[in-house]
Amino acid sequence: MASTTSPQLPSPGVSIRVSAPGKVILHGEHSVVYDKLAFAASLGLRTRLEFSEVEPEPDRSDVVAIEFPAINVLHFYSLQDIKDLLAKPVPVSRAASSYNFTHPEVLDHEQVLDSVQTFMKEKSGSLPPDSKQYQALVAFFYLFWSILGTVDVELKRFKLTIKSDLTVGAGTGSSASFAVTIVGFLLQFVRAKRCKSKSCYKNIKVSVTNLSDFDKSELELISKWAYQSEKIMHGTPSGVDNTICTYGGLVEFRKGASPKLVEMTTKFSLILVNTKVPRNTKFLVKNVALKREKHRMIMDGILETMDEIAVKALDCMKKINRRMGDEFDVLEHYETLGELADFNHNLLRCLGVSHPRLDEACQILANKKLHGKLTGAGGGGYAICLVGPFVDKNVISKVIDELNSKGFEAVLTDLGGCGVSID
Repeated sequence: MASTTSPQLPSPGVSIRVSAPGKVILHGEHSVVYDKLAFAASLGLRTRLEFSEVEPEPDRSDVVAIEFPAINVLHFYSLQDIKDLLAKPVPVSRAASSYNFTHPEVLDHEQVLDSVQTFMKEKSGSLPPDSKQYQALVAFFYLFWSILGTVDVELKRFKLTIKSDLTVGAGTGSSASFAVTIVGFLLQFVRAKRCKSKSCYKNIKVSVTNLSDFDKSELELISKWAYQSEKIMHGTPSGVDNTICTYGGLVEFRKGASPKLVEMTTKFSLILVNTKVPRNTKFLVKNVALKREKHRMIMDGILETMDEIAVKALDCMKKINRRMGDEFDVLEHYETLGELADFNHNLLRCLGVSHPRLDEACQILANKKLHGKLTGAGGGGYAICLVGPFVDKNVISKVIDELNSKGFEAVLTDLGGCGVSID
């Protein structure tokens, strides 16, 4: 679902603002690896991209600025170097005449990646030592070249900034949200500039009559491109994060199957608790696999129970979303969701993927008769607590204050809101 707010495209330079949500897994962490159900929803916390063409300055007429404050990136590039990158043929797996940016599946992913990394080494001056900073810049230029390199456009000096409410690398879909905002911007840029394909590429058809939101086919394209970026960040992504950050709402998924989107029409609220403890996803997943090898029957029983929990929890959320029944029924669904959250967190503890700080956060919530659980890989990162409309606002405020006083970073946010939007 996209915003209906008209984009700001002032003269003489183009200015574009795009945003996309993060996400949380509600149920199915780790069990999804073993073909069990998992589902996730978009967050009210978002990544925001601001792009503006700027007037040349006498001493900096050929310099563009790219800034990602969330990971302390501020790099300056020669505009001519970027133009030279866009002038190079984009590596594709078929004839160039069969490619334009609406067909990301035709890209030669590895060759594009190699070329972008070479560009980074030769043109960036000094490469960032931090791997997250480096990957973010590589992902940006990967998307920038693969899309804009196929169209005729006169690139002007610009400044681009991407800010985020999300903590990077904590399991809330920050990399997918980052990618979705970039692709959304690039598509909007092509539409605003009324770009046409270069002569060596297949003609494109993009809508230039409605610049206030993205249609269904454009959202599908944004999600596909964000998936390409996720391959840079995560190797073999599931496709869930780019889907939910593009469309918003709720997504259910099983390994090997396409994610299934559920549009959410009812407002859900969530307390999101950052433990500020870093975690190692690969290590945690490997440990679960080792435990399963050692205790196959016990572990399979736990995983099967987690699947049943996810199925029942999803059913409850769908019933609330469809406003099925009266207030008593809704209250009962929320109570069931609370019980299921308790069950799931304790089963995840049995898998060995919790952390003392996660358990502490859940206990603080439990002391106020609220129900928390870890989300994502565990071992740190975030805990979540679904809050029903019947919970006293003072209780929510007090528990957030208590969590923050104990060194956590807790916020109340919406769940299942809109996907990528032009702001």
